[in-house]
This record gives sequence, structure tokens and C-alpha cells, in this order.
Amino acid sequence: MKKIVTDNRFLIGAFIILVFIPSFILGFHNATLYNPRHGFDGIDHVYYIKYVFQNKKIPPPNLGKETHQPQLYYAVGALLMSITGTWKTAQYINIFVLWLIIGMVGIGLYKVFKKTDQILIGMFSLAALPMLNIFPAMITNELLNTFWIVSAAISALYIALSRSKKELMRNSLWFSASFILGSWTKASIILIIPAVICSYMLNKKVLSFVFFLTIIVTSFLSLPMFVRSVVSNSSSNIVVHALTQKYRFRPIEYYFRLDWIPNVDMYNTQYYSLLGAAWNSFWTDGHNAITPFVKFHKKSFILWSLGFILLPISIYGLFKLFLMNKKTFIMMIVIAGTMLFSYVYTNINGHYSGARLTYEMGIVFPYAFGIATASKNKKLKMFLLIALSIQFITMLSFYWIQPWWHVTK
Repeated sequence: MKKIVTDNRFLIGAFIILVFIPSFILGFHNATLYNPRHGFDGIDHVYYIKYVFQNKKIPPPNLGKETHQPQLYYAVGALLMSITGTWKTAQYINIFVLWLIIGMVGIGLYKVFKKTDQILIGMFSLAALPMLNIFPAMITNELLNTFWIVSAAISALYIALSRSKKELMRNSLWFSASFILGSWTKASIILIIPAVICSYMLNKKVLSFVFFLTIIVTSFLSLPMFVRSVVSNSSSNIVVHALTQKYRFRPIEYYFRLDWIPNVDMYNTQYYSLLGAAWNSFWTDGHNAITPFVKFHKKSFILWSLGFILLPISIYGLFKLFLMNKKTFIMMIVIAGTMLFSYVYTNINGHYSGARLTYEMGIVFPYAFGIATASKNKKLKMFLLIALSIQFITMLSFYWIQPWWHVTK
């Protein structure tokens, strides 16, 4: 028993020193240098925070390009601005939110695996994931939105695995709080609804009044934010766009085109390939959100290529999860399936930034579960540690913003 405790302390200590601290340093460094106007509508997010700070109220939903967004993230940014006197402080929010996401996923992993090494490898897979690491330098509500989606997804997993009425009620309250706060952050929290419905269907101890009470309370406190989002009638609002715009019937090859692989296109696939756009936004900085635009970059190529190794391992892990815990496997498939369906739909619908997978970042949860499950195999565990270490070190080096990069200006 003492040996197990000692081993766990060593693993946790090594994780903090080798992963958490370097990640935090990268985020702090990048947030200090990065000019947020280069992010995804960065200047509009800054405007929202400044408006809340200066006027002590939420702007009308149609006042600016991003003012249709719910207010939680911007209220936090305005609060920090009131304390420090500069909007720049808001740029450091996402450094902490990134690790809230990773820690929350760790809670989900603990529910199923219990073993420290599997939990930490699953968390490591996210700390090294390029898609999550482009956001800590920016002023944007995307990461906070991801946190609430992940929190709601994990609460749904806990609901599915609840063994008593008391546990079921507690986890239902957790889901309700996550969904409500998520609705006060970004409308895409709705993507988690299929997972929570599935979770109640998988739990044989479901109490109908608990389910309906959860739905009623959650809907009552979330609905005002969705109404505000819809009435804004903003062209940048993906919900409004989905409800009002005509479908764009792209050429069928857009959805299956694979020539970006032999062409090693790491930057431009969003214009002609759905699969390539998703790949580049997940495994490298395909939209050049923080890194300079170049036709080919060796570090980007390493990150881009590692996906062809890590994704099959994660899928293999999910298959193994089916054999060891069918309820958890079903939850992971529902979550991943919902995210992928949403991604395809936003592209069919023709939203101008739908080619980015960032609207569906909740997909990182099943990805981490697949990696953690695969690491149960001792040979795969060592291989994963090597592959993830290469990914993490390369990502740190590639994303380390230099003062002369255009994103600092």
C-alpha cells in the first residue's frame, strides 16, 4: 500500500513539473505577447469586455459582432479589468481555463479507471493537444464554453453510472449547474443534450421526477440566454445562421477529399476539404491563429503527422472500452457522434467559420478516454508516453510566440 501511494505521488509530481508548469509558462508567455485582435474575432471580444466595464451592464445583443454572445465570460473579464485597470488581464483567463478543462477530464477518467497512470496519460493527451493550446493567449469565450460542455458531459457520465438515488440526484444537480452556466457562456452547450438524455436511459435507477425536475429547472434558467442569442439576428451567430440560412450544397468531394494528405497541406484545407480542415484544426495550428503563415513548417508537420498515430490508438482504446465498460463506451460514442454531426451540419449550412472544429471541442473528452484506455496495455503505454512527449515538446516550441511575429503587432 505504501509503495502504491509513493508511486502515485511520484507520478503526480512528475506530471506537475514536466507538464503543468511548462504548459502554464507557455500560456503566460503567449498571453503577454499576443495581440488579441489576431484571434477569432478578437477585437470584438475585447469590445464586449470594455463595454461591460465602462457601462456596468450587458450590451444589446445586436450592438456588435460578438454582443449576441451570453455574458458570463465577458463579465469575468470586466471584473478583472475593474481590479487591474486594463483589459489585458482578461487575456490570462484562458490559461487557467485550459487546466480546468484538463482537470475536469481527469475527474471523468478517475470515475472509470481509478489508476493514476491511466488518468495522467489521458490528461497529458489534452495538455499536448494543439487545438486546445491555441486559445490560452486569446480573448475568447471558446475555452470557457468547452469547460462547461466537458463538465456537463462528465456529469452525464456520472449520471449513467450512478448506483443510488442520492448519487443520481447529486449528479443531476451537477449537470444542471454545468448546462446553465454553459448557456450563460455560449449557445453551443446544446450539443450536450443527446448525451444527458442517453445517460438517463442507461441508468436503471432513473427517477422520473428527478429527470423532469432537472429538465424544467435547467430550461427555465437557460432559456433567456438562447432567446437573447436568437433575437440578435447576428450573421456571426451560428445558432441564427443554422435556423435562417439556406443550405449550401457543396460538391460531394468536399466531404471526402483526401488529397491534402499526399500534398501535406497543413494550412489551406478549410477551403476545399472537410476532413482536412478538421484534421488541421485538431492537430496543428491550421488556421494560423497564433503561428506565422508559412507554406511548410517542420514542427507543424510533426504535429500534423502525429495525429495519424494518436487517433487510431484512441479509436482502438474506445473499442477496448466497449469490452470493459459498455455504458461508458456508449456515452463516449454519443458525445463524439454529436460533435461530429454538428461539425458536418455547420459545414453543410455554410457558416463562415464552420470548418474549424473549435465549435465542437467537447470531442476532446472521448479522445482522452480512448488514449487512457489504450494505455492499459504496457507496450502501448510506453509508446504513448514517447509520442505524447514528442507532441508536447514540439507544441511548446512551435507555439512559443516570438516578439517579431505578426500576431504581436
